[in-house]
Amino acid sequence: MDKLRKEATEQELKGIGQQIKGKIQEGAGKLTGNEDLEADGDLNQAGGKVREKLGEAGRKVADALDPDESDRKP
Repeated sequence: MDKLRKEATEQELKGIGQQIKGKIQEGAGKLTGNEDLEADGDLNQAGGKVREKLGEAGRKVADALDPDESDRKP
């Protein structure tokens, strides 16, 4: 279960990172008038949200399968 929990947490963090990247792209696109870059930023933000939510769901599944593990502190 540790592996599943770790992978799920990594996906959550990657999703957050992708959202940040998308926000930067969107801002740069607006600033420069580059609609393609702005659209790429929007897509990255949406993809990042999906990735984050999938990671969150995976972590919850891991917690449900092994509730004692979720109570442990690092």
